[in-house]
Amino acid sequence: CCYNNIMLAGLEADLLGDKAMSRKVFKSIFDGATLTFLALGFPGANAGNAAIQSEIDTATIKPANATPLGLYLTPEEAHRALTQNPDILFIDVRDPIEVMFVGLAEGVDKIVPIALATHEVDPETGQYRMVVNGDFVASMDEVVAAKGRTKSDPIFVSCRSGSRSAVAARKLVGAGYTNVWNLVEGFEGDKAPDGTRAKNGWRNAGLPWTYKLPAGVAWDN
Repeated sequence: CCYNNIMLAGLEADLLGDKAMSRKVFKSIFDGATLTFLALGFPGANAGNAAIQSEIDTATIKPANATPLGLYLTPEEAHRALTQNPDILFIDVRDPIEVMFVGLAEGVDKIVPIALATHEVDPETGQYRMVVNGDFVASMDEVVAAKGRTKSDPIFVSCRSGSRSAVAARKLVGAGYTNVWNLVEGFEGDKAPDGTRAKNGWRNAGLPWTYKLPAGVAWDN
């Protein structure tokens, strides 16, 4: 629907570094009843998820990390669910080069980047610009089929701190996926007051992680 397209535009603007457009889009959709829609999620979105427990208050979710299903997890909650049910599909949507230098959570089934870094620097942010991976949904369809899953089975998505995984979740929802959970703190977590990512996230929670990619986890470009 139009909501899906507008929200995705805002998330992608944020992802690609267009901060002004991002703020404009998010303000337009988060005024009024949209917040209630995000809190309630889609009908039936939680079906079959009894083993996945989340205590996150959806009202605290940052706009950049929000998804229409309203399914959110902390790293600890995700790790607990994955320990109880290893069949849950766990996807890291960061750039593979980022994963190589920073590490990834143990238990990730596949790296499927939602965006890839370019060699062009954004003068406003001082960071490399990123381009959206146009094959993301098709790649996810392949992974889901190869793992013997369906679009209604639970999928956990993670990035650095929850915004790119929100973009990934939105694209999947638009493609008919109905059970996508966003790890809102991601792998590295949010920035601390000193600018370092030492506040929260999978790695800072002391959960198992590695630099070594297990067989089959690397992105198949």
